[in-house]
Amino acid sequence: MNRDSAGRWRTLFCAASGILVLTGFGCAGVGFPDVSDGHDLSTAFGPPVISRIRDAGAVRLPQSGAWKGEPDGVAGPGELLVIEGDNFGRLPTVSIGGRATSIVARTDGGGIVARVPTGVPAGDVPVVVSQPKGRVQKSFPIRRFAVVAHGGQVYFLKVDRSGAQLVGKSLPVTGARLVRISGDGAAAYVIASRPDGDYLLAIDLCAAGGPRPALEKKLPHHGALLTTAMDASIAAVVGDGEITLVQTRDPRAPALFEPIDLPMGAKAPRAIELSPDGKLLAVLVGEGNRLVALDVESPPHSHVVTSVDLLPDQKLPLVRDLAFSSDGETLWVVSGDNEKSLPALQPTRLTAVRILAGSEPTAPIASAPAAATGGTGVTSPTGASGAIASTSSAPAPSRPAAAAASPPGTTRSGARLLSLWRTQSVPGAAAPLHIAVARGQPLASGTTIRMPPDKAAVFVTSVSNAMFKLADLKLETSAGAKVALNLWHPPQPGMLVRADINGGGGPMFTTAELPSAVDLTPDSQLLMTTSARVVPVPSTGGVVVDFGVTWAPIFASTITPTFLALDKLEPAELKPPFHLGDIRIQP
Repeated sequence: MNRDSAGRWRTLFCAASGILVLTGFGCAGVGFPDVSDGHDLSTAFGPPVISRIRDAGAVRLPQSGAWKGEPDGVAGPGELLVIEGDNFGRLPTVSIGGRATSIVARTDGGGIVARVPTGVPAGDVPVVVSQPKGRVQKSFPIRRFAVVAHGGQVYFLKVDRSGAQLVGKSLPVTGARLVRISGDGAAAYVIASRPDGDYLLAIDLCAAGGPRPALEKKLPHHGALLTTAMDASIAAVVGDGEITLVQTRDPRAPALFEPIDLPMGAKAPRAIELSPDGKLLAVLVGEGNRLVALDVESPPHSHVVTSVDLLPDQKLPLVRDLAFSSDGETLWVVSGDNEKSLPALQPTRLTAVRILAGSEPTAPIASAPAAATGGTGVTSPTGASGAIASTSSAPAPSRPAAAAASPPGTTRSGARLLSLWRTQSVPGAAAPLHIAVARGQPLASGTTIRMPPDKAAVFVTSVSNAMFKLADLKLETSAGAKVALNLWHPPQPGMLVRADINGGGGPMFTTAELPSAVDLTPDSQLLMTTSARVVPVPSTGGVVVDFGVTWAPIFASTITPTFLALDKLEPAELKPPFHLGDIRIQP
């Protein structure tokens, strides 16, 4: 070949390479391959090969054609992974971090789009593609966030089984109080209270470069309590005697249903929880120590399934918090001393209510339809950093054609809330505040296995009864500061308790902080709480109060909690019932 011919070939090769790059099939593609309808997938002629894996954020995919992802080289629960290679075949299976996951879409060239499932460990995890002629594995980094809301700020901490680390700057969200995570882990929901009303803010946890606000909506009533379903696309906000159900099918664009009234006798709940399948809303009522279960299977309609007297022999309001087991078959309630029960001393009690499937579903009857608010306008949070979408692309929830009427004790699907199963005192526990239930029985290896309720891992934050004296102190005065320091040392103000329904368990460790909200990593290896610590200021004779998080690896040879200060706490906040911010960890 002469020099001119070689030059022409080089020119043609470069032009062809440029076309490949521009169309996304080159070696350093600038986009993602189009979503394919799957009809032209070829049969594998050998074992699969993975050429690369890219994260794409939690974007919505089209049925077919071009799309844009948001890669940043690391993924989290609920995020899409694009797996490219060869010989994946028509019906491959995919697992990420040892957990099977469904294939969301196929792409041109036979690639795979899969969503990171919940429960995947943090760190470099194996992504495995299998088909009848073989399997292939390639690692990809996975991260997990803990989200903390307090004092008009939202904080993000990267967590693994050994500890937590603050990530980037906090997100200013005026009035931020409560936080929950969508069932798939892709978004966090924050309740923010402002002079003109309460707002629900969705935060995209899978955004490239770190979490960022996605959508904000004004609530039709006060948002006193917030909950999300573990395995369903539904959330609920309760306040001012009303419930607003929230559709979260697109986690970054929640859509509000019309509010409905809470039933009589449940107008002022202490806590709420949705069942994992999103069909039952459990409402914990202090007056009478009752549990009211509502069927919310057909939003926005609801009706009372049943009401259970949890502590029939007690007149004082003792119930504090509740949580569902991950299988939805057991509801755990913790009760004990609080500012309204003292000075009479009450034991800390753990109560289990069982929920079992009924034998026959009930037939629906007609009901007046109720509209859902889709919300196309978006209000930017005061002082919020990062861009917020100007419109919502998610459609409003469709109106149900009919609501369900069910016999007492059943939902439309036939689930039945049984009466009280068992109540046991927790030895050595102090006054309880909040409860968390592990997704399975934790093991030192970092795995969890499903166990019967009497073996469940239930964790409770609790405080010394002496801490209730803070209600009458003025910490900004030297006299009040002195008394507060005496209350703090000794005894240590906080305690983490592990309990079980057989009356076992007891204190795990004490803390130099006053703990409040609590959550666990999905492998039950790391426990985290929001906390407050009083620090003396010798020069003034006063104190400052630090707000932060306390974490502890549960299976360390010696459990030594670590406190990370995030902000200052106003003295007025350090009073019963000790709602010191909120924390949730991605599932």
